[in-house]
Amino acid sequence: MLLQRLDNYSNEALTPEGLCNLIQYEYQRNIQLSCDAIESYLTQHPDIENMNPSVAELLQILFRKLQDELKHVFLKESGIVFPHIKKSYQGTEALQHMPLLDEKVFTAIKNTQTVIIGLMQRIRQVLHHYAVEPGWSADWKECLNEFFELENKVLQWVHVDQNLLYPKVINGHKHHLN
Repeated sequence: MLLQRLDNYSNEALTPEGLCNLIQYEYQRNIQLSCDAIESYLTQHPDIENMNPSVAELLQILFRKLQDELKHVFLKESGIVFPHIKKSYQGTEALQHMPLLDEKVFTAIKNTQTVIIGLMQRIRQVLHHYAVEPGWSADWKECLNEFFELENKVLQWVHVDQNLLYPKVINGHKHHLN
């Protein structure tokens, strides 16, 4: 879905600044929309059909923790990291002037993303790999599908962060220092 769109972006959009915008306005927004849809279902249906109450409670706890982790890392990226990158690169591939954020910031984000992936894996286990039974309600099936979509969106966001944006920024900073 979103990764396919990367093939269509121009080189300008794949600059550090362009990647920041892509992540903030596409990936983070779509992840938040999925979280909102799931939260709406879970709020309206605290007793999930065909699920042991203790397992349903575990799912609620895992999902709330996932939301908190996503919220905090998105705030860190959009409020601190992305503005600094945009100011440092000013729409180009080359670092313009400002020193880059400490590499510990990127390590902290990567560690948080590892926690997020772990939470997604645990949710997948609790939901039996999103397997659907024929007799379940359409709303619950839609919620399970949204969990699956959320997992895919999160993995794509992490991929763009860790394999495109951050290596480009960190390597650009190291090259600028030499």
